[in-house]
Amino acid sequence: MVSPNRLAIASILLFLLPGCFISPDPLIEAETAVLPIDGDMTVCPTPDDDCLTLDRHQDGYLVESPEGEALLVRFAPLIQAGGRQVFIAEAGVRTEDGTGYIYGLARRMPAPGPRGATMQVAALDCEDIDEAARETFMTEGGEIGTGKVTECRPVSLDQLKAVLLSAHRAGLGEDAWWQAQAEEF
Repeated sequence: MVSPNRLAIASILLFLLPGCFISPDPLIEAETAVLPIDGDMTVCPTPDDDCLTLDRHQDGYLVESPEGEALLVRFAPLIQAGGRQVFIAEAGVRTEDGTGYIYGLARRMPAPGPRGATMQVAALDCEDIDEAARETFMTEGGEIGTGKVTECRPVSLDQLKAVLLSAHRAGLGEDAWWQAQAEEF
């Protein structure tokens, strides 16, 4: 069995695989954050892992890191797709340089899943952006860094929304797309 702390950080870091969208500063401010679920939220990233409960707290949800610190996850609406609201999820994580922010996608389940999941999550891959969208992204001030993992660093929430819609709009309303994203974890 995976420890709750290890599962919490793994669930947050799922947004990093295999390439990621990151920012040194939060793109979702408290005044623009929304609460997709009225109470606590349950996420089951993969069928094999334990589920994770995120506790509602003010303008977001808290999850405990392995170091015992509370990490804040915030949400902003992206688009209505397939009859459901899709959100951008932002998780603040501790880095060597302080706090950094990573991004993923999420949508409410129409009803709690068999294991109690109330939200589905999808990792984002910076490499899913086509060449034209990459050029626009960089022209508008975004940065793309390559190394072990390709990292996209948007300059604003609007820029992040635009690039995510460019790369994923067609799949966001399809259950098969969300299932494929879960299989990549």
